[in-house]
Amino acid sequence: MTVHLSDWIPMLKLIILDLDQTLLDTLHRFHQVYSEMIGGISWEEFVKLFREDRLDELIKGDRAEFWEEFTRRFSKARHPEDRPIRGAREVLRELSRKYHVVVTTGRRVPPEEVWRELKEFGLAEYVHEVHTLMGHDGVWHRDSLLRRILESHGVEPEEAIFVGDYWVDMESAREAGIRAVGVRTGLEPDRRLREHGAVMILDGIWELRKALEEIVRNDP
Repeated sequence: MTVHLSDWIPMLKLIILDLDQTLLDTLHRFHQVYSEMIGGISWEEFVKLFREDRLDELIKGDRAEFWEEFTRRFSKARHPEDRPIRGAREVLRELSRKYHVVVTTGRRVPPEEVWRELKEFGLAEYVHEVHTLMGHDGVWHRDSLLRRILESHGVEPEEAIFVGDYWVDMESAREAGIRAVGVRTGLEPDRRLREHGAVMILDGIWELRKALEEIVRNDP
């Protein structure tokens, strides 16, 4: 059975958003740092493995330790191609007027580092909170982090949505009881997003405002 946002939008209070490839296009930075850490990989091969979720195959040693170090380096690095995803600033500005906007990330760094980056790209003023995976177990899963965010606001899972680009984002939201909206800007196949819990898939964050507006307009 297909679930529509209109089934639960009237009680929406909290919008939780992923950062990389959802709000910020940092794929070239990802390639740069990953390539440095494994000893080199072409852009074309990287994109192929990224799409297929096979980057782990080239990691030697402990993968959890690799990705923990990766997120630290990634957060400090910058690339000339880094930029906000199309429409991110406009959507955040509108959403922040109506909802509490929270940004989460799988980076294991202090939230201050993410705030600094949001400011660099002109997004910080439209975000109310930032949470990272620093201090949390697991490699990428954020279900415990999402539960903590809900609890801190006294919000029920059905009063929130989570927007992300990766299948782990969808699964984390589902495990926390939060409806998940997938975006295609992370190159993830629709099938994989749906299999792991996406109730709606958008081309990108720029479509979120329109989707919410149409649902609210049509709500009886």
